Amino acid sequence: MNKAFIRKRYKLKRLELTPKKLNDISQKIIVHLINEFDFSEKLVNLFLPIDKFNEIDLSPLIDEILSRKGLICINKTDFKNHSITPYLYSAEIKLEISDFGVPEPSNGTVISPKEINYVIVPLLACDKHGYRVGYGKGFYDAFLSQCHEKTTFIGVNHFNDLVHIDNVEEHDIPIHYLVTPEKNFKF
Repeated sequence: MNKAFIRKRYKLKRLELTPKKLNDISQKIIVHLINEFDFSEKLVNLFLPIDKFNEIDLSPLIDEILSRKGLICINKTDFKNHSITPYLYSAEIKLEISDFGVPEPSNGTVISPKEINYVIVPLLACDKHGYRVGYGKGFYDAFLSQCHEKTTFIGVNHFNDLVHIDNVEEHDIPIHYLVTPEKNFKF
């Protein structure tokens, strides 16, 4: 399947999820993340959910990582140049909803992507090689390419199935792991 078809199909599947089902999925994924990865004293890049797209809500993971003396950074997107800038999360950070519906920091300390130990990546679908389908703007591919070679990329997905992607491109960056409600994959 090509990315455009996959994108359309999985966006529709997400929108069919009830709030209860979405919450159950988010909670299961958080449990898998806590059990599978050691976030202690690590810098973890999290995304905050776009509610209108029924994205996985990982915000409860923030307190868990902080309790393990880990640090969190969250992203601000620039739609003009399709880039992501990570900001260190703190109680003083102010979040605003962007025009795209993304909760983003409006202040704070910018973090170099090279400093990040784990990037948790949203996606719509993933193949057996760790290539993912997102919203198609290339934000995460550009961001992941700036990270340290030892940074671990963890995708999270609502659905347990893998897809076949016909049109993987040279600039696409694969993830190392995929966490779903029922399965974890290593690539």
